[in-house]
Amino acid sequence: MDVRRLRVFLSVVDHGTFTRAAAASYVSQPGLSKAVQELEREVGAALFDRTSRGPSLTAAGRALVPHARQVVRDVEAARAAVDGVLGLETGAVELACLPTLVADPAAAWIAAFRRARPGIQVRLAAPDDPEDLLSMVRNGIVELGVSERPADPAGLVVHRAGAQTLVALLPPGATVPEEPLPLAGLVRWPMVVTPAGTSSRRILDEAVARARAGLQIAVETAQRDAIVPLVLGGAGATIVPAAVAETAARLGAVAVATRPRLVRPIALIHRDSPLSPAAAAFRALPALR
Repeated sequence: MDVRRLRVFLSVVDHGTFTRAAAASYVSQPGLSKAVQELEREVGAALFDRTSRGPSLTAAGRALVPHARQVVRDVEAARAAVDGVLGLETGAVELACLPTLVADPAAAWIAAFRRARPGIQVRLAAPDDPEDLLSMVRNGIVELGVSERPADPAGLVVHRAGAQTLVALLPPGATVPEEPLPLAGLVRWPMVVTPAGTSSRRILDEAVARARAGLQIAVETAQRDAIVPLVLGGAGATIVPAAVAETAARLGAVAVATRPRLVRPIALIHRDSPLSPAAAAFRALPALR
């Protein structure tokens, strides 16, 4: 059986729809559907009942799932053995990272890894949110994930990897009556936010609830690259990682710490199984010990 088709099949199983599976697998939906159909022809049975409510596993599909997962694990183990023989001079490590953790701290980790292992390619995927990242790790789409620290993800190993401080970012010319800025003072501003369910939005919503304040949303966008330009243009305020705030401040935005501090614990996450040599080398970076 073609391992790629098995991965695609498992992605549909884990994501629940062909659309979400295609996005998580970085393939077009027609390409994903074709791969599933080819696998169905290969096994001689329909694997999904396709209804208006989405795909559901047939009896044949349910029977295939555990064996498909085992095949994928065995192939990964074989690849790891070859990587080990090559002494980490070639190969790749598959890494997913929340968008708000890429600039800090993931960029520094990846740069340090590349300096130590210049022959190893890093493939960096961008999940939509923490749940999407955990799904990508579980599915084997990536081997490692950099995320906010999850509570207790079944079947995954979580390594603490420090914390990220978030600060307030205000439009150019904004006056700050006191610093650090109380959260109640921050949310008097109209806010530029990411959609509900994203990591930074959850942190903001929880902080606002603790401050017993209201949140007035000026702009809600999934386009994270637009957030700093929107603040610079005067659309509202936001919270961003301190490293991002430093860059935005050089462009004229007003960066200020909050009271209480907004801190996001960070973790490096992988499945509860042996890592490939490349992934193990990444895990062994001094910054992650």
